[in-house]
Amino acid sequence: MMQSSPVVSDEEWIEARIAFMELEREHKAATLALAEKRRSLPWRKIKDDYVFDGALGKKSLVELFGKADTLFVYHLMYATGDERACPRCTSLLDQFQSMKLHIQASGLMTFAIIAKGEYTSLMKAIGHNNWIWDIYSAAENRFAEDFGVTKGGGLSSVEGKYDYVNDWPGGVDGPANLPGISIFKKDDAGNVYHTYSVYGTYLLEFVQYNFMFDLTPDGRPAGTPEMSFTKHKDKYPYPHGEY
Repeated sequence: MMQSSPVVSDEEWIEARIAFMELEREHKAATLALAEKRRSLPWRKIKDDYVFDGALGKKSLVELFGKADTLFVYHLMYATGDERACPRCTSLLDQFQSMKLHIQASGLMTFAIIAKGEYTSLMKAIGHNNWIWDIYSAAENRFAEDFGVTKGGGLSSVEGKYDYVNDWPGGVDGPANLPGISIFKKDDAGNVYHTYSVYGTYLLEFVQYNFMFDLTPDGRPAGTPEMSFTKHKDKYPYPHGEY
């Protein structure tokens, strides 16, 4: 253990903690203000009738909403033939799973995983995760390309970019697919709108581990890429091999 902070009396500790609360209040206010601005961003109407392969056969994008009018899509980093999906992606989705159970049951929002990889290959690769997610393949459409998570894709003005402004990581030798999150809304007439997407290192803001580590003296674990300490959960030494 490396001790980098002073050790003080109880009274001094309380004084320092109360003083820090002002910074936490400012951070919370800034976070709420940013979320409000995000909600005011313009929407774009989806014109393509994307159809996906899933456990119950083929479904269109509008059918993925189920009973909700908001759809949360995680673009899973997976290509046909990969032995496993990205371990950082699957670790993040493990965290989301418990939230999905509560939120989706409320009817407020539906969650889906969509990957470019072919459905049968995809299910073999993620079968160890024991997810309750709705999982779909976009192998037979341009959904992954249009949302900039497959190499060479992207909207016409930012084609070939990742996160709208960055060159594709690794260039021609980079990965075939990368992760992201996209949010959609559906109106009463069944029209679908794309409201927001986020990619790359910004996804780390959704990692619950980081919130936990940020409360500790050591902070977030060092390593490149971030979250490099994570594995597929069936690779950890659980008692009796169960998890």
